[in-house]
Amino acid sequence: MKSIDLVIDIGSKNTTVYEQGKGLRFKEPTVALVTNRGNKMVLVESGRAAAQIAERDRVKEQLLHPVKEGAIFHERAAVLMYRDFIDRVLPRSPIKPKVRAIACVSCGLTSIEKKDIENVLVKAGVGEVTLVDSPIAAAEYLGVENSLIIDIGASKTEIAVIGNTGIITGCSLNIGGDSFNQTIMDYVTDVFRQKIQYSTAEKIKKTVLSLNKLDNVSCSVNCKSISANTASSIKLSSAGVRQAVTPLLDKIVEAVTAITYQIPENIAGDVYESGMHLCGGSANIPAIDRYFADKLQWDAAIINEPDNACAVGAAHFFDNIGRLSRLLNLSNLK
Repeated sequence: MKSIDLVIDIGSKNTTVYEQGKGLRFKEPTVALVTNRGNKMVLVESGRAAAQIAERDRVKEQLLHPVKEGAIFHERAAVLMYRDFIDRVLPRSPIKPKVRAIACVSCGLTSIEKKDIENVLVKAGVGEVTLVDSPIAAAEYLGVENSLIIDIGASKTEIAVIGNTGIITGCSLNIGGDSFNQTIMDYVTDVFRQKIQYSTAEKIKKTVLSLNKLDNVSCSVNCKSISANTASSIKLSSAGVRQAVTPLLDKIVEAVTAITYQIPENIAGDVYESGMHLCGGSANIPAIDRYFADKLQWDAAIINEPDNACAVGAAHFFDNIGRLSRLLNLSNLK
């Protein structure tokens, strides 16, 4: 049976699976609902279904987050979850095809952490695994060599300059969508002396937060007093939420500035002409490209399909393994 080529974008919050020839198959929360049977962990459900069951019912099963900050946090749960994800795209047949996978990972992971991801995917049923740093995959989607990528994910922000030999210079920050949510929660506590749930902070980020100073949307949210634990409601505005999260964005700006000093002179002109390219879930924050452009005095643009750019870009390598070998400095890819 013919092999199946997959891209698995390893995310702390969501996992994206792309199948070569069929396109994006699904994006699911990186969670596993598990239980113990006979002193052995077994999977009850994974992804969105697992999260919905855990939220809806008071279940005895345990909801685990197998990946944290881009690295494997719970190996057994990760194997069960990825095996279930992979099984979803395999044909219903007693003879399963060989699976080749390109896994998009954080460029800030150690070699041991990357090896852990590789081992988990092999145990989950992948025959051949190739790890690709997410900024390389995003640059491939972009189709521009000598470019600067800013990938703002759920738990990390990857900043990297990509040349024709891979990552020239870069770094990984523990700042992402989760950090923005936590900052919004802290802002509500500090300013209003109220508590909100994480899911409420996520909703505020998606509906109220805008980096355009002319935007001033507002919304009312349910909360609880931190002193009396009584239910109440408060009104939040774009201006207040924007002020709360900008210190995090400025840390990303500082990191980009530091990276620019490390760009080799022979490609610096091309990189500056290309500008900054943003992707990841938080690239959807309104006017985030304009914020970086104004702060750094440098053109910035959001990559098309910012949420899926890494997965789609990595899939391009299945048609050009030689290019992938050169970017990764590997000679044994087939």
